[in-house]
Amino acid sequence: MPFLLNPNMSNEGEGMLEHLTKKYGPSAAERFHDPDSPLKVMGRKVGIEFNNDRKVVDTKKAHALMEYIKEQCGNDKANQFMEDLFHAYLEEGKDINDETLLVETAVRNTNDNGISADDARRAMGPDHVKQILIQDRQNKYKYGVSGVPFFMIHPNNNDDDNSRPVAFSGAYPVEVIAEQLQEAAGEN
Repeated sequence: MPFLLNPNMSNEGEGMLEHLTKKYGPSAAERFHDPDSPLKVMGRKVGIEFNNDRKVVDTKKAHALMEYIKEQCGNDKANQFMEDLFHAYLEEGKDINDETLLVETAVRNTNDNGISADDARRAMGPDHVKQILIQDRQNKYKYGVSGVPFFMIHPNNNDDDNSRPVAFSGAYPVEVIAEQLQEAAGEN
């Protein structure tokens, strides 16, 4: 399910520091440069060294391509594609709106499923990007998505096709997430 953090971002993007300062105020600049900020500490714990020299960019093409890979190759290939993009963006500071990077990453991750560079380019075409924008708006409205992380857990109940997923937004303690998982599993 696509979720666009900055759906109105220009193709050129903007510097991370500039973006954070506009969005969150001057104190964001202080935290941005702090090597011991909570985000950077948590990142290091899971092997991520954030690159401060990156831009906030439009991600509609990346989302459209990821959805295409999911349709053609399944969730595992789409997840690997996203992991590679996260690494390229967060750690290497690459522009994940760059079509060459997106095509190369898609082809590399799906080579055994036959997605060609032309397939990848078509998946990022205007019709697919428009569909991503529509899905983004529909999902935000339907599920009340207001930010990330956003969790949607489908109940473990095969008898009831009308059951709604358990959904919540935000970074919660492990105990809260465990309660939501139990609810979705029908254990509450």
